Amino acid sequence: MPWPLYNNGISMLKKDNLAFGAMIGLVLPGIFYGVLSLAALFVETGPAWARPFETDRLVLLALIINVIPIRLYFVTYKYDKTGRGVLLVTFLLMVIYFLVIRYF
Repeated sequence: MPWPLYNNGISMLKKDNLAFGAMIGLVLPGIFYGVLSLAALFVETGPAWARPFETDRLVLLALIINVIPIRLYFVTYKYDKTGRGVLLVTFLLMVIYFLVIRYF
């Protein structure tokens, strides 16, 4: 038992619950968006049309990170409810994103 915190951390993520999946689907892109925003502070070069770190692109890149937990929960762990929660939140965030881009 050399790594008790590691085992507890992994077992904490093994839940088959729709609300838990929705929480993962909201928190993980938020953290990744923060990391990408910090990276964007250091990389602001090139013409305006070629900048990879504009806000709209950062949002889409942050949502793409949800592919990892979707695959993990659907395929590896076989936890359908958690995977559906992540997928539902990802879908809703994508719809909101495209509606905001279209109308605002």
